[in-house]
Amino acid sequence: AILTHAAKRGWCDRPSFDRPKEPPGRTRWLSVDEAEALIAASADHLRPLVVLMLYTGARLGEAMWLDWREVDLMRSSVRYVDTKNGLARGVPLHPRAVAELANLDGREGPVFRRADGAPFDPAQKSNTQIKAAWKAARRAAGLSDDVTPHTLRHTWASWHYGANRDVYALMALGGWQTISMVQRYTHVNVDTMAAGILALPNRRMEG
Repeated sequence: AILTHAAKRGWCDRPSFDRPKEPPGRTRWLSVDEAEALIAASADHLRPLVVLMLYTGARLGEAMWLDWREVDLMRSSVRYVDTKNGLARGVPLHPRAVAELANLDGREGPVFRRADGAPFDPAQKSNTQIKAAWKAARRAAGLSDDVTPHTLRHTWASWHYGANRDVYALMALGGWQTISMVQRYTHVNVDTMAAGILALPNRRMEG
């Protein structure tokens, strides 16, 4: 951006870079049974965080630093203000998430806390502060090493698209800024299209 800015003013030649192609990533998401196993295996302080991420698509940092001022249990909604792209967004709360949040102690300050009741440290990375609890829950649930906290966001997006088939709603609720960012979730839900495939005519089978 700096070089382009300079080139427009004639201070240097317009830059040209060859960008290396990145290999396509694998979008890992959980089945309902896997998600239930992870919830059941999570420690008491981790479980509400896991449920909220599964049912709102929040990134770990967005959920971990959530303040009670941004939660409205009466209206079943949550507002994420500390987001990756800097844009606040609101998300309706699923009844499962409302129930988990309603059972938490206190209604002021940070929503989620460590096992000892103290707030998480904003000076430390979010994933390192739940690393041990997450690893224990993942192993107890029988899930593979590629299941990370971010897998919960992928899971929510996959579930949402599979249920609603609405890319624009998914983009708005998940905080993505372009359709291309959510297109991956339109390809991973092929199981929900099985009925349409089975409905195709097959003269040999019909005979």
